[in-house]
Amino acid sequence: MKFKRFFVFILIPVILIGVLFSGCTNDPGAKPTSAPTAEPTPTPTEAPPTPEPTPRPPMKYFTMSFDDGITQDERIIEILKKYNMPCTFNINTGLYGVRWDWVAEAVGKPGLLHQRFTKAQMESGIYDGFDVEVHTLNHPSLAGNYGNDKSSIIREVGDDAKNIEALTGVQPCGMAYPGGLESDTSDYVIKTILENTPVRFARLAVSHKKASQFLLPEYWMMWYPTCNICNIATAKLFLKKFIKAEVTDRDLLFYGWGHGYELDQTDSWDEFEELIKMISEADDIVCVTNAEFYNIFKDRIPSWKDD
Repeated sequence: MKFKRFFVFILIPVILIGVLFSGCTNDPGAKPTSAPTAEPTPTPTEAPPTPEPTPRPPMKYFTMSFDDGITQDERIIEILKKYNMPCTFNINTGLYGVRWDWVAEAVGKPGLLHQRFTKAQMESGIYDGFDVEVHTLNHPSLAGNYGNDKSSIIREVGDDAKNIEALTGVQPCGMAYPGGLESDTSDYVIKTILENTPVRFARLAVSHKKASQFLLPEYWMMWYPTCNICNIATAKLFLKKFIKAEVTDRDLLFYGWGHGYELDQTDSWDEFEELIKMISEADDIVCVTNAEFYNIFKDRIPSWKDD
């Protein structure tokens, strides 16, 4: 018993010493192996900044629109298609098929036709491939006829927009003011349209006071055109200057508008085609619809004064 107890007392210390020195090398001159260390956590780096978009150079733009949705538009469209020219047409969906004989009397041209397309003609695809925008249901002066009558303004503009979307499959975003004078609209009319309809730009029928400078609109809801393109002599004068104009530090815009019946009134269809041909042959002019032009510049121009 004493021997066994002595043996146990001797064996246990020997085992413990062996455990303590088990990490040592048999080579007495070797250095102890250092304990492994964790890889240092890399310092997070910031994502590289998003490069600024390359500013595009200024350009020259041409856009055009015709009002009322009348039968002369069919002949206009034939000419436009011949020269692959885009265009906007502003129509009154509450006046399908209506004939205005008073127009002939007003312009002193007996027999002059101002006849709107019927709904069936519209649905046949007269304006397929072109931009169709609002001109109100019934062609009232919005400010002159309705003043602060909010519901009537919304109905005239909003319902016309809904009808056009049903007709074309595209929601319109613009309009031409019936009458087209500054007095045919107002701050109240503009705010009502912006707050209650999809319309975001509206063209007057009054030429820009600085038309020869080919300025972009200051406000979308008071878009002044360059000239009536059916007044051939004036339009040709402006257009020649526009074609010769050099683009330097800003974009240039020529906006022509009119009514198809005016080309019948002056029998100037051939001259109108010459204008369209002249525009189509200018290499540095970008031809767009009203809606296309709006979409290019919508973030650079306010809709109205409070924007």
